[in-house]
Amino acid sequence: MRDGVTAVVDVADVLRRADPGPRPSLHDVSAAIDEAVEIQARIDALEGARLLAVERARRAAAGCARTLLDEGHPELRRASAARRHELAARAFTADLATALRLPEQQASHLVDTARTLTGAALDASGAPGDGPGAEPALVGLCRGRFSMAHAHALADTLAELPDDARRQVESAVLPAAGHATLPQFRRLLRRARDRAHPVPLTVRHRAAVEKRAVYLDPAADGMAWLTAHLPAAQAHAIHDRISRAARTARDGGDPRETGQLRADAFAALLLAGPDDGGGAGAVPDLAGLAHRISPTVRVTVPVLTLLGGGPSDDADSRARGRVGGADVAELDGETPVDAETAVRLTAKAPSLRRLLVDPVDGTVLTADPGTYTVPAALRALLQARDVTCAFPGCTRAAARCDVDHVRAWVDGGPTVADNLTTLCRHHHVLKHQTGWRVARAPDGLLTWTSPTGRTHRGRPEPRRPETRRPRLRSSEVKRPEAKRPESKRPEARRRGPAPRTADPGPPPF
Repeated sequence: MRDGVTAVVDVADVLRRADPGPRPSLHDVSAAIDEAVEIQARIDALEGARLLAVERARRAAAGCARTLLDEGHPELRRASAARRHELAARAFTADLATALRLPEQQASHLVDTARTLTGAALDASGAPGDGPGAEPALVGLCRGRFSMAHAHALADTLAELPDDARRQVESAVLPAAGHATLPQFRRLLRRARDRAHPVPLTVRHRAAVEKRAVYLDPAADGMAWLTAHLPAAQAHAIHDRISRAARTARDGGDPRETGQLRADAFAALLLAGPDDGGGAGAVPDLAGLAHRISPTVRVTVPVLTLLGGGPSDDADSRARGRVGGADVAELDGETPVDAETAVRLTAKAPSLRRLLVDPVDGTVLTADPGTYTVPAALRALLQARDVTCAFPGCTRAAARCDVDHVRAWVDGGPTVADNLTTLCRHHHVLKHQTGWRVARAPDGLLTWTSPTGRTHRGRPEPRRPETRRPRLRSSEVKRPEAKRPESKRPEARRRGPAPRTADPGPPPF
């Protein structure tokens, strides 16, 4: 029982509801998944109702702020109106946090989300639109269409934008909120924010670079987190160098897992000396191995960005996510970079790869379907097109994925872009060795069918209109040099280690 609310369950009921019965079938699996989906939708709807209650409480507290304060305190009598408002808000947040048994920071985040999404709903009610994007986010949450985590991510993005930009972001991302995983939704938000933001990306990047920093946080069992907040091009280059060092070590027979080798290469580059033999995982030769690798940054640059001028503050350019009249470039297909950085990286690239796309529908124009082996140029094209693994919900970068024939080569499937997709090794094996099946529709979208018969069609991320323009892709861009003086520590999201699955070895396809 919690504050008068009693859950009418006992141990026997819990065990009964978890038992599939003596002879479970695929139907039982499907029915249990259906129940879990229905329960999740009810939870999401209740989270929306909770947000409404929180916003109602915030407004009520604002209306009776004086009753939240100790008017007899001498310090309060001398306090400014802003100080009194702050103290009243703190008193309310503490009351909410203790009632919900949340840390005050988390309760404050809940209040901010409720206020932002309610404001967005009020704004939308004054300017109704058509289509699925016209439904305000708060209404969608109350109907159980997406999770509270999606709502928090959206509110965090909307909070710093003016009203016009908020509407653009909501209309761009809400149609995907119901079937995108949280990482995929955050990627959509980043892109939509960069297109709608009233300040050009080049200007924002210059300001963001001033916040670069490295900081240390303790972790359990004698471990710690070392976090670096860097310009995206440098971060991608660092990750590429230690990843390639890890893969080279694995190919040479090193028994450590790839994640462990990345961490050891990172530490070796910073710490290991020529005579250092110490410690578990401390292998000095990883430093030498990593130093011999020239890091690669994959940047997709619209050709008009290379041909354009300086940053533009034109409203039409901002609405289409452009800088200097051209489309925004991206690192590894997911991190927008400003035009200055894109041009600088391209200038340092020892080679460029041109990807030709149809000017009408954005599809890639390819040829040579008569060979099984995927040519390097076509593989690069697929990585630029797919961005990530094509399995629903997977966000592994396409550059680290296998290329798979949707219709098998032995069944007459040609080696062309329309019959190829990128799959991480885990989902590549899943497709071929389990009951999962995939088919490509005439419009190019994939339909995945699970062993229980559920279908998942297409990708959460719609094709970007910018891909209809010719693009240049640098296949090898060396890490730019940059100094990183100390700065204030930015807010950052802590991430634990990703769950690992055993590498099944080369795909038998």
